[in-house]
Amino acid sequence: MTKDHKHIRQALERVTQSRVFSKSPVNQELLKYLVSCSLKGETPKEFQIAADVFGKKYDPDKEINVRVYMHNLRKKLKEYHAQEGQDDEVIFELPKGQYSLNFKHSPIKSLKKKVYRFSPMLFVASLIVLFSVLVFHFLFPVNPVKIDFWNNFLSNDFPTRMVLGDHYFFRGDLPSGETVTMRDNQINSDMDFDEYMKLHPELMEHREKSSLTYINNQAPLGLFYLMQLFGGENFDLEMDYSSRTVVDDFRNRNLLFIGSFKTLQQLKSTVEKLGLVYQIEKTLLQYHTPDSSLTFDNRSTPYLSYEHATVAHFAVPDGRRVLFFLCDQDIGNMALTKFFTDRNRMKAFAKELANLGTTNFKAVFEVKGENRTDFDIRLIRVDALPTDIAEIWP
Repeated sequence: MTKDHKHIRQALERVTQSRVFSKSPVNQELLKYLVSCSLKGETPKEFQIAADVFGKKYDPDKEINVRVYMHNLRKKLKEYHAQEGQDDEVIFELPKGQYSLNFKHSPIKSLKKKVYRFSPMLFVASLIVLFSVLVFHFLFPVNPVKIDFWNNFLSNDFPTRMVLGDHYFFRGDLPSGETVTMRDNQINSDMDFDEYMKLHPELMEHREKSSLTYINNQAPLGLFYLMQLFGGENFDLEMDYSSRTVVDDFRNRNLLFIGSFKTLQQLKSTVEKLGLVYQIEKTLLQYHTPDSSLTFDNRSTPYLSYEHATVAHFAVPDGRRVLFFLCDQDIGNMALTKFFTDRNRMKAFAKELANLGTTNFKAVFEVKGENRTDFDIRLIRVDALPTDIAEIWP
């Protein structure tokens, strides 16, 4: 078996064991048959498929049945690659009107897979980056940026805990038998992991929780911009990760969160109460207001990434402050933290808040970028939050 054939066989096993195909044995058998034929360089006819897969003699009057099965398989493959298989290295394509499969190899997704396998080293590297940023800040302090919006964080009597959203990992077996650290966009906490195992008890022997997490580019860069605000001040600042955070930690603290919607952990319910709901599977942001509900699509093209990043800020009656910087991809929070530490941009934003009549707000921004580099940010809308947030925050 060649190396390519081995990868295709492994990809086939992932597809047939997926949620999309798990309850469809007919599609599983048909896909296995077509993969086998394609690897042999054969293109089966309708009568061969009818006989080999369904055990039926060729009958012109029932010829359409094979076409229906092929149509259904084509839909299943598209659904799988749009969801569970979005990071697969091998992509199965079944062109219309044909009975042979095409195999497409994605070098970018292959690289991502290798990155996931080496996630423990990524975790260590992320800590090194964060440590370097902090050391640089304290060794070479900068003059703090004076922006009115931040005065309440800098001057109230509560310490501020900066929480960096870290991504969830678990351990699992590959088809090759190798055990690696892996990530699934649908599994972002221990609770998600437990729910997934309930749905897939057959994987109990092949999956286990891991204490390893990682942070991506937005956290250290966001931290760098914010340190310019806090530099040179006698400011009580703490730092932690979302995987180690619970809401009760902030009964006597300000909260400043920087991270992806996927990394909110126990803070997720608070954000959803604010009317910010993210559908990870569809990459859709739902932005709810008392009189409307808007949906923003975080789409991408081969050359341009679009991100709808959000900010939510409110004051607690005792004077504490809560601030969320939220996004899906890195470029969202890179742009937001840069925006909120830019004096000129924040002067313009302060006028928006003055028109709103409150500093309890949520806002959505459109960010454009390329290769994880943001180059344009635009405020789409800003809305007032309820003045009574007793049900939102302790």
